[in-house]
Amino acid sequence: MIRIYMGVIVPFSILLPIFFALLKWKKLQPEAKILLWYLIMSAIINFSATIIGKFYHANNMPLVHILTVLEVVILLMFYNKGLAGSIKLFWIKIIGIVFILLCICNAFFFQSIYIYCSYTRSIAAIIIMLFAINYFAKTFAESIDNKSYLSPNFYFNVAIFLYYSGAFMLFIFSNFTLVDTQSNDNFLIIWTLHATLILIMYLIFSIGFILCKK
Repeated sequence: MIRIYMGVIVPFSILLPIFFALLKWKKLQPEAKILLWYLIMSAIINFSATIIGKFYHANNMPLVHILTVLEVVILLMFYNKGLAGSIKLFWIKIIGIVFILLCICNAFFFQSIYIYCSYTRSIAAIIIMLFAINYFAKTFAESIDNKSYLSPNFYFNVAIFLYYSGAFMLFIFSNFTLVDTQSNDNFLIIWTLHATLILIMYLIFSIGFILCKK
């Protein structure tokens, strides 16, 4: 049952927010459209990784390295729109470029493309969490006047923050859990929790897309 949950239910749950986003396409603000591309990109790469790993029995870690870079780049684009005026585009570009360089260095000198990139995924989580916290601060500072905390972007930000903050420790200790886990049961518990975080994120994304209106 757990394997069905992790291998079928959670991966295919990404189709739910994509469905609502496409249904509301004409009503999507630029931030929501960026997030839709984030979901489509994640779906393509994750399904490709599953096919490569399960059906071809090949190493799919290179796709995880690519996914890590694209996640941060696209989410930085999302926060560039959502935090307009709060953080200058110049600094967002600098953060993106530095992160890409860190990913390249990590792949060449520390964790090859055939090893899970726990270092860069940890850094990615920190970057996204900081932007999410910044968004919360901006939202609550403005909420007295315009109730922006009820907007779709607020739900998108909640989903992003919950996932990356919850998965942060997993990213840090992923190498230890993969190698030193005492039993197969513990391994399944850890990754089931991670899958649950992903499912929650997709469900909250769906709520955000449902709330989208011009």
